[in-house]
Amino acid sequence: MIEQLREAHFPGKLDDEVTVTAVSRQTFYEVTNQLYQHIFTPLGELGLYQDPTPQNSLAKTLAGQIHAEYFVFYTTANEPVGFSMGKVVNGQTFFMEWSGILPAYQRRGLYSRFLDVLIPYLQALGIDRVTSNHMGNNRPVLIAKLKAGFIITGMTLDERHGMLVWLARFLSPERQHGFESAFSLPNFG
Repeated sequence: MIEQLREAHFPGKLDDEVTVTAVSRQTFYEVTNQLYQHIFTPLGELGLYQDPTPQNSLAKTLAGQIHAEYFVFYTTANEPVGFSMGKVVNGQTFFMEWSGILPAYQRRGLYSRFLDVLIPYLQALGIDRVTSNHMGNNRPVLIAKLKAGFIITGMTLDERHGMLVWLARFLSPERQHGFESAFSLPNFG
């Protein structure tokens, strides 16, 4: 059933040149290994902690057993230019764990249009809450997420990534109202 829902939503056209495609875990990591160094500053250069845990550790194997979704952004020439992955962390929440777009393709609205394709798919899966976290100085993605209806729900400090801003988007009016009521927040739309 999930494959049929995925096929109904993906591939999705992000602009005239770029399409997002649902891919296997293996394809996702092949692409991210290819693109990573062109998108992100190495953590060591930022002065942040680097995880020494080997890829084949039992903890990493167990973490991979949670249902995950993997997406790659391809050009019309079938060149990967970005990616996104996330996990269903409970029966209601999808955590958007990791995304990146090559610098030459940033600030073109691809990420925002990806959210426009992803959110209806997650709703079809029965997800009613989407979360993510981002480095506090990652203004482009924070702005894109806020414009897409995400709200700031918290902040944490992490030795690997520094200050992280937590965001959530509630996919049903009832869930949104529940959040606002729980924290006595007015809706600023």
